[in-house]
Amino acid sequence: MSIETENGKININQVIANKSENVNIESDCIVPDVKPDIIEIAGTSGIVNVYKKEVGEGKIRIDGCVMAYVMYTASENGTNVVRSINHTMDFSQIFVIENATSGMLENTKVNLQSIKCQIINERKINLKANLNFDIKLFTSSNIEFVNNVKLDDIQKLEKSFTVNNVLGMATTKASVNEKVSIDSSDNLAEILKVNANIINIETKISVNKILIKADVNFKMLYSNEDGRISQIKKVFPVMGFVDMQDVKDDTICDPNVEIRNMLVKPNGSEDKNVSVDIEIGMQVIAYSSKEINVIRDLYSPSRNLKFTQKNVNLIQNKSTFTGTYNVNQRENLDIGNEKIYDIDVNVVLLDKKAITGAASLSGNIEFIVTHSTAEFTGVATKTISIPFNYNVNGKSISNDSSLSVSYSVANENYNFMPGGEIELKLDIMFTVNSSTISNVSLIDKVEEDENKPVQRFNMIIYYTRENDNLWAIAKKFNSTKDSICKVNDLTDEKITPGMQLFITR
Repeated sequence: MSIETENGKININQVIANKSENVNIESDCIVPDVKPDIIEIAGTSGIVNVYKKEVGEGKIRIDGCVMAYVMYTASENGTNVVRSINHTMDFSQIFVIENATSGMLENTKVNLQSIKCQIINERKINLKANLNFDIKLFTSSNIEFVNNVKLDDIQKLEKSFTVNNVLGMATTKASVNEKVSIDSSDNLAEILKVNANIINIETKISVNKILIKADVNFKMLYSNEDGRISQIKKVFPVMGFVDMQDVKDDTICDPNVEIRNMLVKPNGSEDKNVSVDIEIGMQVIAYSSKEINVIRDLYSPSRNLKFTQKNVNLIQNKSTFTGTYNVNQRENLDIGNEKIYDIDVNVVLLDKKAITGAASLSGNIEFIVTHSTAEFTGVATKTISIPFNYNVNGKSISNDSSLSVSYSVANENYNFMPGGEIELKLDIMFTVNSSTISNVSLIDKVEEDENKPVQRFNMIIYYTRENDNLWAIAKKFNSTKDSICKVNDLTDEKITPGMQLFITR
């Protein structure tokens, strides 16, 4: 028999996927006809471009490429020279995700963990790149559930939850279109390598708008016609606005800024500059905090009730924390009096663990040093790997928190010391996004159970057992907590095993 109920509605966001996967991609590259044979690989670097991310039925597809720059030693007219190859490693990765459907919200980040090059022969190389895909997938839906039963003696066990409700997701684009000057004394012969990464991401909220700001940290190494190697460093600020209703000062924003496409080309020896065109994709997911009241259990002393529940995953305790890890140490490069042209920094995060009050991070900080060889006539790279263990404090982080980690490098300072030592000074600024995924049961139907036998008694004596609680005892014997407390002169609900309780119906 049906029971009259009162229903509530909430707009919740269920977590469909929260996973991190490493994927290897591989590609062969033929040396262009206009370039000389390869003698030795001097160094390899790469930049990730993400063209498109699409959620479909039971899957998410991510298309992009790694723009690889390979420096190598070649021989021209009996002299060793430094040349380079620029190769595009396309990828199209499909990740199977149960319950995924088109239109779901996604927040996926792709990071290049490592890239390696192997010589097959003097005209062919093999490139292998390791990519980390940090995938988050959500769905937003209105859920109807029972929040009251129209019976005078209904007993409810309730709990309040503060959940992070997704207000929406929005995307926009930004671009860098710059002509970057080279030194007036240089005559650019060839671009050897390019490095670009996004740093200093932040958001600001105005009326129904979110401003996304970031910097593109750009470096380029190039050779000159006289054999010298030079470098350009630039920081390009970018920004974009997205429209979103109901955002407020306390709205939590989760931004993702990534390079979608990049083109760097010289404009001729007379112009003394290079054109830098970068397309930037910007995405932000905005969250509000909302308190909901959920009936976890119910019964009636006068009616035999039964109910069904549905489980939903809710986002809770979403917060962002930052911490700065300082590097200050000396390492032996063992390169004699050769010259250092460039130092790239790569943070390889091997483990992230949520502990009470902090995110525990460990891994390696890699310094990829590009330097001259053979008395400045050649070039090579050397990697210094420094292990780190660092905790980013966050008061809402618990052992079951889900973590997403990003980093940027600041305050770089390198000093080449006598005897081949190098002094490494910099700050690694970690940003940790923390949240808890809670599985909550919502009551969706209540009816009378006519087949359940009815217990007939006026009073019973019950001796409490291990793990008993007053709610379960009252429900079992069709009584109430208040009645049991009153009859047994209990001042609170605390009970211990072996207590004698008088229970009236």
